[in-house]
Amino acid sequence: MAMPRIEIFYAHLCGACHDAMDYFTARGIPFESYEVKWQGDDWLDDDNGQRFKEHFGTADFVPQLMIGDRHIKGWRELSALIESGEIESLLA
Repeated sequence: MAMPRIEIFYAHLCGACHDAMDYFTARGIPFESYEVKWQGDDWLDDDNGQRFKEHFGTADFVPQLMIGDRHIKGWRELSALIESGEIESLLA
């Protein structure tokens, strides 16, 4: 069975975003990353910003992740999945 597609939407200066990407990188788990930029009171309306809004609607923080069809809302949720071991079943 193939590993699910992993997408990470991040901001350049976001430490939690880099923690999320470092987790997958350190384990050799491939993922796609998309940098989003905040402008005024919304995400910049470029390709990545539009893709972000399509996936996550009005979410106003990063990181936001998709593991297959599962939406992971930020580093707190991801780290809880890691600590509980549930991440392994999502990646299987």
